[in-house]
Amino acid sequence: MYKIFIDTNWFFDFYRTKAKDKIVEMKPIFKKYKKYFVNTEQSRDEFYRNRVRIISEFEENLKKQINSINDNSFLYDLVEYEDYKNNIIDANNKINKMLMKCTKVRDNVEEDPIAKMYSDYNALCLESPDDIVLKAEIRKARGNPPSSNKNTCCDEIIWETLLKNLKSDLIIVSGDETFTSNYAFLKDEYKRVVGKDLIVVKQLYEAIKVLGDLPSPELEDIETVISIDKEVDDFINNLSDSSWVSIVYKSLRELGGVATLNDLYEKVNEMILSQYPEKASNKNIEATVRGVLQYFCGKSSSFKNKMDLFENIKPGVWGIKKNEEMWFNLIAFLFLLHIFKNYIY
Repeated sequence: MYKIFIDTNWFFDFYRTKAKDKIVEMKPIFKKYKKYFVNTEQSRDEFYRNRVRIISEFEENLKKQINSINDNSFLYDLVEYEDYKNNIIDANNKINKMLMKCTKVRDNVEEDPIAKMYSDYNALCLESPDDIVLKAEIRKARGNPPSSNKNTCCDEIIWETLLKNLKSDLIIVSGDETFTSNYAFLKDEYKRVVGKDLIVVKQLYEAIKVLGDLPSPELEDIETVISIDKEVDDFINNLSDSSWVSIVYKSLRELGGVATLNDLYEKVNEMILSQYPEKASNKNIEATVRGVLQYFCGKSSSFKNKMDLFENIKPGVWGIKKNEEMWFNLIAFLFLLHIFKNYIY
């Protein structure tokens, strides 16, 4: 019988996706395949330690959005000043409310829906005693995969724990390159030490297929959304933070993924005012926003085989494109990114 080990990064991806509302659908899946799952003490500690770090990063990013009010006396007589001041006060109040909720989730595992999901996972947990840690340190010194960053040997401990305790074929669910790029080495070592086969896949639904079972459509949908969200976030984060496509994308996302042009103009202007004042010199921001939307919309005449990010839902309403077609467009686009760098910056 196969055993399935799910890397902690698979769970961390839920913190960065809109699929969080689907977490409840994972509980029956974990229950159905419980006998196959195996975890390690190191992985468990890694999850609970790093969930705090991830939420803390969200809090720090939110704090950066808090704005002070420019109370220069010259501005008092401007018609727009009161609206400007009230908008900033309102935004800051909402940010502070979000910070309070983040802190509550960070400090109380019971309030964290992803931590609850991890608890539902409830896999058999293998201990990692000192002899395993020593073997992991030797593995790191020799340069053998899997490898963690230079200051730790977390992945090495996980792998040594699996090697010592398992007697069955193993499926590792992980998108981490230390497993995917070193698959041949790890497969050979697992065969030599355990006498069984090793398979590495990136998604849980792929592991379920290996078992000979048919994964639920809900699981495939969840993991597809997460994959797309992750790739798009990587794409956006690899752009200059102040690129126009990044600003438009982030503004639209803050509006829930769909917005009228007028609402989008307002949000972009707010973001420029608070985060990218160097962009304020643009005298026609609205035209720039429309240009970005058209340039990155597959159905637009201005689109020329670039990333299909946006869709024109109806006249005057735009949204972030969320479908499987976007996945394939992303793959085709990434290697062309440098060609268009001058444009999008």
